[in-house]
Amino acid sequence: MRKMMNVRFLAVMVLVFAVAACGQLPRPFEGAGREGDPQLLDVPDAATVKVDIADDLPQGAARHLARAMVRALRADDIAAYSEDPSKGTYVLHPNVISRLDDTREAHLDVTWVLYNDAGLAIDSANNTGKITAQSWFADAPQAPEDGDMNIPPDIARKLARLSPGGEKESPAEREFDQLVAAPAVWVVGKISGERQTMVMAKPLKVALVDFEGAPGDGNEALNRSAKAFLQAKGITVSKEIDPQSIVLSATINVQPIVRSTGPELDRVTIDWVLLDDSGHELGQMTQDNAVPHGKLDKRWGTIASLAAQAAVDALEGALGQIARDRGLLLRADKQHR
Repeated sequence: MRKMMNVRFLAVMVLVFAVAACGQLPRPFEGAGREGDPQLLDVPDAATVKVDIADDLPQGAARHLARAMVRALRADDIAAYSEDPSKGTYVLHPNVISRLDDTREAHLDVTWVLYNDAGLAIDSANNTGKITAQSWFADAPQAPEDGDMNIPPDIARKLARLSPGGEKESPAEREFDQLVAAPAVWVVGKISGERQTMVMAKPLKVALVDFEGAPGDGNEALNRSAKAFLQAKGITVSKEIDPQSIVLSATINVQPIVRSTGPELDRVTIDWVLLDDSGHELGQMTQDNAVPHGKLDKRWGTIASLAAQAAVDALEGALGQIARDRGLLLRADKQHR
């Protein structure tokens, strides 16, 4: 896999504002808290699954997605629910990256993360699919979610349609049912398997190596800042390099800009490269900036912080994809938040 990204900017502050203008980047494996007084469920001997409502979809689509997963799990005799505040034996949280194309179809990339009741991530699975704009902008389901998980799902749905305000199965329900079919099978397999054989997914680790070429304290300042921003995102930074590791290196070049008029400037180029533990390149990006001549000869200060923040924000998506490809978790903090 090779991702080529190019981030160009005329001034450091311009770069940061441009990145901020793109909106919030996805935050995989971050979930919603579950406040409220836990209630006893009428399934004391069975595992229960609380399906979170996605934070990154329109409200109607988010609730349709959660209810579709609930229906699929109940169809396989897994006691699942989404809108009750009770704490489940497991929590299933969807992290969604989505876009609308020119035909107004919504393309969804969903990472489902399964947590145990202690808030520790067990494993994650990814699936993609499309839904129509009608389903993307669908109103939230109006009928209350059935709370008695001992009722067979087909009977529960028929009762819901007969209840006041109940609705017949909608096109949105059918589309979301199709979307969750494959990951539901994965969840059932995880929960129905031997509990002793469940292996906690390991986190991806990033090793910061070979920050070279900067004048003054630039190498150390960029390394230190990159480490801080990675850790702030919950990503493990480690000095060791092993099969769970991705190496992040930076080559810095500062050269005077030849110009006949105007103030003297230096051009700062930072090439950020992602490598696997064998040294094979996985992705790269370049930052190109002009600063007053000599400004970086001694201390980089906030310039190192701003450049590292923009780089970590831009590379987060690539790190997430690498983690999914390797069956790892992007976040070191496995607590379900």
